[in-house]
Amino acid sequence: MAGKTVSERPRKPKKKKPNILRITIAAALFFLQAGLLLFGVLYMNSYALVLYAVGMIVATGVTISIVYSERNSSFKLLWVVVVMAIPGLGVLLYLMWGWPRTPYRIAKHMPLGADLAIPEAPPCTAELRKECVDRLGDEFPAQKKIVSYLDRSGYPAYPEQDVKYYKLGDELFPDMMEEISRAKKFVFIETFILSEGKLWDSLYELLCKKAEEGVDVRLLYDDFGSIFALPYKFGKQKSRENLQVAEFNRFIPFISRIYVGNHRNHQKLCVVDGVTAFTGGVNIADEYANLVEAYGHWKDSGMRVRGDAVWSLTVMFLQMWTYARSRKREEKEDFSRFYSEEARNAVAPAEAGVRSYALPLSDGPYGNIPNRPAEYLYLQMINNARKYIYISTPYLVIDNEMSTALCMAALAGVDVRIITPGIPDKKYVYHVTRYFYGRLLKAGVRIFEYTPGFIHAKNIVSDDETALVGTINFDFRSFYLHFEDAVWVCGGNTVADIRRDFDDTLAISREILLEEWEKRPWWYKVIQALLRLIAPLL
Repeated sequence: MAGKTVSERPRKPKKKKPNILRITIAAALFFLQAGLLLFGVLYMNSYALVLYAVGMIVATGVTISIVYSERNSSFKLLWVVVVMAIPGLGVLLYLMWGWPRTPYRIAKHMPLGADLAIPEAPPCTAELRKECVDRLGDEFPAQKKIVSYLDRSGYPAYPEQDVKYYKLGDELFPDMMEEISRAKKFVFIETFILSEGKLWDSLYELLCKKAEEGVDVRLLYDDFGSIFALPYKFGKQKSRENLQVAEFNRFIPFISRIYVGNHRNHQKLCVVDGVTAFTGGVNIADEYANLVEAYGHWKDSGMRVRGDAVWSLTVMFLQMWTYARSRKREEKEDFSRFYSEEARNAVAPAEAGVRSYALPLSDGPYGNIPNRPAEYLYLQMINNARKYIYISTPYLVIDNEMSTALCMAALAGVDVRIITPGIPDKKYVYHVTRYFYGRLLKAGVRIFEYTPGFIHAKNIVSDDETALVGTINFDFRSFYLHFEDAVWVCGGNTVADIRRDFDDTLAISREILLEEWEKRPWWYKVIQALLRLIAPLL
């Protein structure tokens, strides 16, 4: 592995808690609101019989609406239990946090429906898109359904792209810095977690330098994802230093806002001049580059794309930027001015078969209903697999549909293997992850845990033909609640590189056997079962 060994790296320092005042105030407000809500419920106990009857009638109506909604069955089960167990309070909780509505602010500013698709540009006109779909289908017949589906969902494929895979964040960040240092027009960076440290210090110095040269530098981070890592008013401070900084869905400590705050921006992007783009699991924090030790060795992954496909990744950033800056959809920035004809020249001639088809995609809780590109793509890749499908994910919290697809593939003779962390970052999610092992193991799915530490890579590779690298975890949050992005690739050397990395990672991982899983203590099984019930909210 690149870089220092775990024993040589410094331990991750304790959080400085730069937002301690903001966090303390938020916690106090939440407890105060929860207390008032509970007091109101207890105060009404004097009318208990009447309220109970009314509550049961309302709860029954709400339960029926939940059952007949087009939501995932796990979400339905969770809210049916809550609503029927505590009729009055349960209905109130559902209306605040579970009702499948689009909050006003998001409906007003977030690009919805077709607006989240990639607009037509010189590299992806209707004619070129059809030609690419047909060409890929001829070369890789098994993948035509996938590329056709994604194209109809608004995400075009691009042929002969220069795609490089990074097996560690340690390797990605130096290349990203080098590309930024050569920027002439713009640098767009989007991350879920932005944390002060060695990595950010180096990046910040470089971004300030480029901004002074007149480069359009924009930084977008998720406010809740970074709340424990950044000082108060960080965005305003950096905006005064020639950087354009925006926070996604600023965290507001009101109980009624939790529903809106549940939808975080989990995308990670860096786009330079519309010619080169980076994405993957890595956030901007020292542990993602193994500069400090957090949970053993941090195994992540990423991808660099050069060529026309960068247009799609540029649009994805601008869509989130538009919302974060609270611009009305009708006042949307002219994306076309960020298209670069130089993208095609960035791809040097290569031997046949070296370049890959690349298809960047994004997903979110509003823009693609009833379409869910991320989950549907995962399901199609599993169902399409003929020989093998290998998956690495930090969290394995899946619904019945995904579990069934994995089991059916294994029972049909497909070699299905999954790598999860050996050292977790969130123990409660780790316990739920291990709960899901049982059904998969019984069907023949092989599960391994990454012994050296925490695996944060979100990769799929199948049949030496196709692979996916991005920000999408195998969990409810990524499939239903968060905004995500990824790059699907087909053919070329990239798929082989991802397969090789999986094999190398497998060699230092420990296989979990069904006999071992079944010998869990009874109390551990009870805890896992309880956590499984609330899995959609984890």
